[in-house]
Amino acid sequence: MTIRHLRIFTEVCRMESITLAGENLNMAQPAVSSAVKELESYYGVRLFERMNRKIYITNAGECLFSYANSILNQFDEAKDVIGDIAAATRIRIGSNISFGASYLPSLLSTFRKAHPEVPIYTMIQNSSKIEEALLHNELDLAIVDNLATSPNFNSKLVMKDQMTAVCTPDFPYLSTLQESIGKAYKGNGSPSNQFEVSLSTLSKVPLLLRESGSGLRDTIERAFQQAELRPVVAVESISTQALIEFCLEGQGLLILPSAFAKKYITAHQLLEFKITDADFSRNYYLIYHKSKFLTKSMKYFLDQLSESF
Repeated sequence: MTIRHLRIFTEVCRMESITLAGENLNMAQPAVSSAVKELESYYGVRLFERMNRKIYITNAGECLFSYANSILNQFDEAKDVIGDIAAATRIRIGSNISFGASYLPSLLSTFRKAHPEVPIYTMIQNSSKIEEALLHNELDLAIVDNLATSPNFNSKLVMKDQMTAVCTPDFPYLSTLQESIGKAYKGNGSPSNQFEVSLSTLSKVPLLLRESGSGLRDTIERAFQQAELRPVVAVESISTQALIEFCLEGQGLLILPSAFAKKYITAHQLLEFKITDADFSRNYYLIYHKSKFLTKSMKYFLDQLSESF
């Protein structure tokens, strides 16, 4: 049994297909099948059941998959540790979409100016996919807006971000919000385009929401569930910018980070509503695997993160 056998085996597990695993590894299907059979012969057990041209991992296979991931992680990290002695190593940083669009670009720009010698790879995805990438050692560090439930992660609070609800001045359902319109905030004696609204009122209008699995969607659904209310979902998307465009066309009310909404509110393209009876603030956390060796490059980034927030 070799590291090569374990890499082939874990790829077959992830793809649930010998053919697809072979394509990802640039190997012929018979070579992948041969490596799996050699592993089964070595351990004296079946790692996969083969039925109707599909494969299903066995209990023994699940057990080996867990060990294989740990072994491969340590093998790859040993290379980083040795390389870290002499030179800066690449860091792979993941971020959920909201933090990635609002704060990460300037953070990485500052970091690159301070450490131009450090190569950086960045992945922007929703929180659940970022966590999955960390577990598979496809990322080193990540910032997400849901505190990871996995016992395999270390986590640290980075910052707290406030959410706001927005719609266009000609939103077709604005009459439904009339109970809130009278409660306008005022600054410097002049009227503002900021208003108050209750969660029960929001449950009566179409909402534009991020996809299931995103931290923002989880935050919104949790607030509605606690109030025993259901949101009316008109549009859902993985793209916050797409939802903003729908909002600007009057297709629904949008709840998003204040940093995203600010320029549209300032330009009077959107009205802002403060939600009076629910906390739509969101925490961002740094997470990384507990077995992850922190190289010098990663420590430099963690220092930059602490200085910035």
